[in-house]
Amino acid sequence: MLDLAVAVITCKREEITSYEDAEELVVYDMDSRTIKFSLRKPRSIEDLEDVLEERGCDLWVFITASIPESVRDIIESMGVKVQIVRRAPLKEILEELFAP
Repeated sequence: MLDLAVAVITCKREEITSYEDAEELVVYDMDSRTIKFSLRKPRSIEDLEDVLEERGCDLWVFITASIPESVRDIIESMGVKVQIVRRAPLKEILEELFAP
């Protein structure tokens, strides 16, 4: 059973980056408005869904500064929305997108 509705955010050193530049993916719980964990960007985007399911997470939105069309197509085929944002500190974007 999947418990957490999460957003996955592409980051490098606490800043939102493009998918290509990202070193890690930050997993943000949209219900509790907290960062749950981060993980190294998988070699293949197809692996992301399995990794999250193993941790009880239901991916709802993928947030990035930019993304190749081929990767975007794979994410959207999983039923996940892709949200493009500006490059900025992670905290700043989280406050803008998920303000109470």
